[in-house]
Amino acid sequence: MRTRHTFYLLPLLLTGLFACQQQEAEIPLCCTKPAATASAAVIPMASHAGALSDLSLYNLSSEWTDQEGRQLKLEELQGKPQVVAMVYTSCAYACPRLTADLQDIEAKLPEDKRQAIGFVLVTMDPDRDTPEKLKAFAVAHHLDTRRWTLLTSQPDDIRELAALLNVQYAKDLNGNFSHSNLITVLNAEGEIIHQQEGLGTNPAETLQALKNLPATLLE
Repeated sequence: MRTRHTFYLLPLLLTGLFACQQQEAEIPLCCTKPAATASAAVIPMASHAGALSDLSLYNLSSEWTDQEGRQLKLEELQGKPQVVAMVYTSCAYACPRLTADLQDIEAKLPEDKRQAIGFVLVTMDPDRDTPEKLKAFAVAHHLDTRRWTLLTSQPDDIRELAALLNVQYAKDLNGNFSHSNLITVLNAEGEIIHQQEGLGTNPAETLQALKNLPATLLE
């Protein structure tokens, strides 16, 4: 049996955290920084019987539910690269823009390569984001669920994954969230190979990171 290892996070410099709050102005403000929190903790990874490295997020043993109500573990995403972001469906500004940024990456992939890439949205609001809400969000944003997976889980499991992705978020008294806007590229084994920060960011580096993956996956 494999020895239990600890996953060490490389701290990323976050230059801005964005809040999704409804405003009376025509363009919602999205610049509220969450309350200061300690840097992401070192989180033990579960032992895994397969060939995953200690850096793989797929070592996590948490249970998740997708937009169809199907129960799964993250390791079921193994086998092809995944582009991952954390959102919540009642967000009025940043999350739709972040979703659009993922769609931009999807659209810029050659059509014959898109089936080799998965896209994952993880809610930070499990109290409201039921599988039904996630499915409605996918329909409203025209997400092709042959490639897109929307996930919810228990609050502690969501926070654990957020810490590993270096995503910070905090809920305010009105039920809105201040949160990081990060897009993460995982390789087929669930290891972080690239992160894109901010809204409306040029995706050239993210696309290049995907193109640099093994030719057997993308060619």
